[in-house]
Amino acid sequence: MSVILVEPRGGRDFDVTVAEETAPGVPGLSFQYQVRVDDVVLAATATDPADGPALIALVRASFEYLLAREPAGSILPSFELSTIGRYFPTYPAALAHRVPR
Repeated sequence: MSVILVEPRGGRDFDVTVAEETAPGVPGLSFQYQVRVDDVVLAATATDPADGPALIALVRASFEYLLAREPAGSILPSFELSTIGRYFPTYPAALAHRVPR
C-alpha cells in the first residue's frame, strides 16, 4: 500500500510524496516528485485552475492512476500531468471519471 501526500508549491505546481508501507504501519521506501497541472489536463477534466482543493484532488487521482500501473520508483521525478497520457493513453478518460466535478 502507498500513501500519497500532495503539497502545493504555488500556482499549479505541487510536491508529491509517495510513501510505501511494507506492512500496515511499517514504513518502506519514499519517493518525491514535482508535478504541474497543465492546461491540457485542466481542460480534459473541466477543473477550475483557481480551485486549490480540486487541483490537489486531481494530482492525487493522477498518482493513484499511475501507481495502479507502475511502481513508484518508475515514475518520472518531475513532469506535467498531461505527460501521463503519452505513456498511458487511457489516462484522460480514466481521470475524467475519478475527479469530482
